[in-house]
Amino acid sequence: MTEPPVISADSHIQEPPELYSEWLDAKYRDRAPRRETRDGKTYVIVDGKKPRRVDLADERATDDDQNREFRSDPTGGRDVDRRLSDMARDGVVGEVIYPNSSLSLYLSPDAGYQYAVARAYNDWLIENFAANKHQFAPVGIVPVIDIPAAVAEVERVAKLGYRAIKVPLTVASRPYNLPDYEPLWSAIEETGLVLSLHAFADAEDYYPEDWGEEEGVGGALIFMAMSMARGQYPVAELIASGALQRHPNMKFVVVECGAGWLAWLLHVLDEQADKKHMWIRPRLEMKPSEFFRRQGGVTFSDDPVALRCLDLIGAETLLWGSDYPHDEGTFPHSQAVITRTFADIGEADKRKIIFDNAQRLYGFNP
Repeated sequence: MTEPPVISADSHIQEPPELYSEWLDAKYRDRAPRRETRDGKTYVIVDGKKPRRVDLADERATDDDQNREFRSDPTGGRDVDRRLSDMARDGVVGEVIYPNSSLSLYLSPDAGYQYAVARAYNDWLIENFAANKHQFAPVGIVPVIDIPAAVAEVERVAKLGYRAIKVPLTVASRPYNLPDYEPLWSAIEETGLVLSLHAFADAEDYYPEDWGEEEGVGGALIFMAMSMARGQYPVAELIASGALQRHPNMKFVVVECGAGWLAWLLHVLDEQADKKHMWIRPRLEMKPSEFFRRQGGVTFSDDPVALRCLDLIGAETLLWGSDYPHDEGTFPHSQAVITRTFADIGEADKRKIIFDNAQRLYGFNP
């Protein structure tokens, strides 16, 4: 049997040095992400984020690890021909592309800096992939620290040709169930952009102090697991607030959070909306799970738990992604992972998850 084609609904690119030295407004260039050596240790410095130590990772990396994190690709995935070669090696025909350094952009306390970086990145990224729009769906960055500015950027990137935009996964100081976001949801719905909420891209810094140190207290493992679990927040907030009810044509995807939690969350939302109906406001016209199945999606890479719950969540809600080229992703072994995790899944559902859903949502024509 011929294997169905595969689209990665979650892949990454490393921003080029010239993004910060040429594309970014000059007054912000000295605050761009960079590497610094302190007391013989190398750190990545990002505005508003705890310094991240990275030198020990190079010492601990295996030969297979060299395939990932752009360790053996000095272009950071920006060379389209090299990227296409990696895709062919991994059996992938199309990619939804997210940033690397700019995942942490929302941590900066400076709204001007956030929007300056976002605009520079959005201009650069769409230009870099303009000639390959059938195989790539770049995702624009939209900060939400200033809602009117966010609306303006949504409208701007839609005109540039974007099909999706990314906002923080969570905003603890102003969660997505608040009415403040109504103008943003309206703009996203009107432009037809897909709303993406990516893991490890919160508006607050949850980064562990012991990341990358010789000795730790489990911070890195806790951070990785709980950052993915935070994907439940925007699902609950968009449903419970009535945002999906008021904007029935707004589609959203929670990215790189796994999906094993989705069946439980939808069950609990349905259960509590029914049993606590006297307290629940606004009144929802459908079950929470029905809103999600109509408008929501979740990506995963290697999550057999989610696939075991397929009868509870529906194949139409899941999208597979390699998370290229991150350590926690599946590149360059994606085909082996798909074969293993989908071993007991019917061909029709498998095709929806690894190809059809992404093709429909992002308009791919690979």
